[in-house]
Amino acid sequence: MFGKNWRGVRPARVQRRPRLALERLEDRSLMAAFADLVAYRPVTEYINYANYPVAAAVETDPKAGPGIRVNGDDDNANGVADFSDAAATAAENDLVRVDVNASGGDFTLSWPDELRLWTTSTKTQAVTEGALYLAGPRTWWVEYVGAAHSSAATLSLIVGAGADVAQDDVTFHSFQSDVIVIGGNSQNPANVGDPRLGVFTTGLTLYKQGYDVHLYSHDKVQSTGQGAAFNEVKSAVLKRNVDYVAILGYSWGGGATYELAAGLKADASLAGQFQLKYTASIDGIRHNTISAETRLPPGTLYHDNLFQRRDWLLRGNNVAGAVNLNVTSTAWGQSLVHTTIDDSAMVQSIIVSNLTTKVPA
Repeated sequence: MFGKNWRGVRPARVQRRPRLALERLEDRSLMAAFADLVAYRPVTEYINYANYPVAAAVETDPKAGPGIRVNGDDDNANGVADFSDAAATAAENDLVRVDVNASGGDFTLSWPDELRLWTTSTKTQAVTEGALYLAGPRTWWVEYVGAAHSSAATLSLIVGAGADVAQDDVTFHSFQSDVIVIGGNSQNPANVGDPRLGVFTTGLTLYKQGYDVHLYSHDKVQSTGQGAAFNEVKSAVLKRNVDYVAILGYSWGGGATYELAAGLKADASLAGQFQLKYTASIDGIRHNTISAETRLPPGTLYHDNLFQRRDWLLRGNNVAGAVNLNVTSTAWGQSLVHTTIDDSAMVQSIIVSNLTTKVPA
């Protein structure tokens, strides 16, 4: 409200000049084409694959890039090899997630005959190679259906047309090996990531480097070698075309490593079907005893035996035919005891280095 002046006369209203209104015009410039594929590490027990996308720097590397299983097993138990079966259930675990990020234009995808692409991990609907899809993000799933191995199965994304085109590739390698990691007494693979479970940390490192890794508690290996770990290896060799196996274990897991190797060697259906390229024991204790495991795993082509002699009760010892390392005699390992030896960064580094040198992914 306006006030009055000293004469009691209401002053005239001041006429304000209207403001100029600036209208934001629609941005009619074209978005630049953008293409990005992100593949993930494989679905496996106890490890959350969604936390491990493959880094862009290695997404086309034939070993460190994304690995994928030959999908020749029968997860839905209907008597048909999964790569020949359009039906799938939640038990299907061999497809690999890939995120498709496309903007600035519609996109197409291309891939070799070894691969198929699906909209879900249970193969709800096939993605059509070469079809034009609207720009936008997708989460799709890759299946390996070839009988022979490949380290160059490349999925290509092309966005846009004409002069404004973007492309990104990811290269899958089919897993030629199966890596089994066995914990010691009370070590639960569900707690992978806990730095006090060093043998599972070693397994996780190998997983992130492009290997097909499976984690087990020691009780998943029976004295005959039978059990869940045995079933995994047998399926991998006979149904997923795996040629090489690696087994490593800590404490009772070291004893279980011997038992699993012995059970695999005793199975006639596996004779001549694979090579046990690498085994390792970390302060190995004979399964369900307190004695050192001093037996060489049957059939192994190379065995790392890392142990300590500081503890008076639980401690490993030399294994004939193995590459033996008594860490108590080293400057870096002289303070390690049975409960800490598998947590040692040096112990883990030795195993990872030797395994990755000797075992193809």
